[in-house]
Amino acid sequence: MTAIDASPVATRPTETASAPATRSPRTGRTTRTARTLQPDPGPREHPGRLAAARTQVAARYGVSSRHADTAAPQVSGTLAAAADLPRSVLEVQLAHRSVRRFLPGPLAPSVLPTLVAAAQSAPTSSNLQLWSVVAVTDPARLARLATLCGEQDHVRDAPLLLVWIADLARVRALGASRSTAVHATGYLETTMTAFLDAALAAQNAVVAAESLGLGTVYLGGVRDDPEALAAELKLPRGAAPVVGLVVGRPDPACPGRVKPRLPQAVVLHHETYDMARQLRSLGAYERRMTAFYRDQGFTGGWIGRVLTRMRGNGSLRGRERLRSALAALGMPSW
Repeated sequence: MTAIDASPVATRPTETASAPATRSPRTGRTTRTARTLQPDPGPREHPGRLAAARTQVAARYGVSSRHADTAAPQVSGTLAAAADLPRSVLEVQLAHRSVRRFLPGPLAPSVLPTLVAAAQSAPTSSNLQLWSVVAVTDPARLARLATLCGEQDHVRDAPLLLVWIADLARVRALGASRSTAVHATGYLETTMTAFLDAALAAQNAVVAAESLGLGTVYLGGVRDDPEALAAELKLPRGAAPVVGLVVGRPDPACPGRVKPRLPQAVVLHHETYDMARQLRSLGAYERRMTAFYRDQGFTGGWIGRVLTRMRGNGSLRGRERLRSALAALGMPSW
């Protein structure tokens, strides 16, 4: 699959594929000859495909097709070109891995609006849309954010960092503009709804980015010092960082591995929750993860890492004070 990197429209590289089999009239043997697939000329050579893409984008934003490119610049072209990408959504999801090494250089201008369009297509509770996203590409700001997020080099070197925001400030501004009280913006339920909305939007962006051949890694470090990060991004009261998302072109010299997940027997319960059953299934997983971590140069297994992270007393690197940080940011969560 081709990454959308150098131009607003993805192209398919020249490749060799098998042609349909033919039977020789002389020998009766079936043969298969190679054929060359030429580079995809792009959506300009596929007006029907581009028109269909504009219709889909227009439906997402509730505008006419002729206004699709105004509502979401460059997204229609990217969507039309993506029709040639060979992997299914399930393949993209099951192949997910965190990427922390990226090739230098900026991403194509079409990438950001495409990811935001995908994010806006995620479910949102009661259509409240209680989230926003801040896109950061400035090297100086990336360096400051890297410091705030635990000195992670991939943040400093990233071509794009998306900070997903639980945003109650917009509703409060709307309430103020119409002299309407919005007391529910102070409730824990509303804070949770905003966090869930932002997380769902972010995950849609992950799948979209990886479907375009880009690499991603989530950044929980945006919650290490939420107040300082909010000040850096000039967030209004009532807005708080949920998670960061680093996006870039994966460096092929540093390939990552798909990290094994828990067996379904651990996470999937039928009708009622069964603790004993899931604990019985953990032994084999622990052995697999111990071997996985050993190959990565680490010792120990999954259980030890989980318990270490959950022991408290500083193990969350400042995130244990999230409730007080949210209150300071104008999200009391009563």
